[in-house]
Amino acid sequence: MRVKLYSKCQKIIESPKTYCAKCSKEMESIIQERKGNEIYNKNRDKKYTSFYNSSAWRRMSKAYLSKHLFCEECEKEKIMDGKYSCQISEEVHHIVPIQTEEGWKRRLDISNLVALCHFHHD
Repeated sequence: MRVKLYSKCQKIIESPKTYCAKCSKEMESIIQERKGNEIYNKNRDKKYTSFYNSSAWRRMSKAYLSKHLFCEECEKEKIMDGKYSCQISEEVHHIVPIQTEEGWKRRLDISNLVALCHFHHD
């Protein structure tokens, strides 16, 4: 039996396995999530898929996230109820959806963006 060291967690695993038992479970959930995203994107209009894959959108959303480290919705809730459980922003959302005529015109308008945590984006 051949063994090797798994570089992520430094555990010894049998060849030809790729992950240790713990990391294998984590990777399964990541793979399932990616498959779900692929199915979602296959059903999405190509116009919007190509926009979200464009370098202009990637640059803009990355720059927006770097300026807004915390979820803007969490921050609003924190102000309203006084709690301090603000989550880190993970996704950039269009306020006016790009599926509308006005939203499509404003797709790269910074005033039409909001930084959200995964919970609020869903």
